[in-house]
Amino acid sequence: MDFSLLGLWNQMGMVARVVVLILLAMSAYSIAIALERFFTFRKSRERSLGFIAALQPHLAANGKLAEASGLPERFKDAPLARVIGTGLGEFEQGVAELGSAASDSVELELLLHGVERSMERAKKRELMGLSRGLPVLATISSSAPFVGLFGTVFGIITAFQHMADPSKGGGGGLATVSAGIAEALLTTAVGLAVAIVTVWFYNFFTTKLDQLGALIDDASGELAERLMRHGKRRAGSPRVSEDAVKP
Repeated sequence: MDFSLLGLWNQMGMVARVVVLILLAMSAYSIAIALERFFTFRKSRERSLGFIAALQPHLAANGKLAEASGLPERFKDAPLARVIGTGLGEFEQGVAELGSAASDSVELELLLHGVERSMERAKKRELMGLSRGLPVLATISSSAPFVGLFGTVFGIITAFQHMADPSKGGGGGLATVSAGIAEALLTTAVGLAVAIVTVWFYNFFTTKLDQLGALIDDASGELAERLMRHGKRRAGSPRVSEDAVKP
């Protein structure tokens, strides 16, 4: 009796072979998703960190906010740049619409609340795009053991049928059906292997997604604080000019 993988494959029934092929296809699909997400996450993080490095000088105490508005165009492939670009665009548009009312601290705070909500929505869109494929990994990791168990059930049924049928070598105890039992257990082993590898992939990318979300939150919060300071400086300038012209 040949108990090598090739030997077991040759002795497998049709159902067991179909189950193994399905599991191999699931494994190949999960590996393809993992590779694509790995390069996507790495590029997104690198470009986002590059955007932060380029943005910092423009948001410094003496920086120029107008020049920072053009940076997101240079980092279109960075999720953080798209989120921050949404906030900067919302702030500039709001200031332009408020006009002279932009010097009112209450109006400024309302505008900044709107900017924060816009960045939060942009963040959700970016994280949703980055999580593409992760639900498939979760589905494969949870269903692969059951697919393997499905093949195991049929393999055991076939093994007991052979044991009960004298024309197929039945009556000889487990030695006559050892190949059938090995076939049944092999499908479960393949299903578990696929599930273990896939759940590793899923947990890895879920952690990377959380880290990138935390990076976006930190940058968005810092931008909101800088915009508040910038708005207060702008709000104070007209008052200073008016006081200067009074006798």
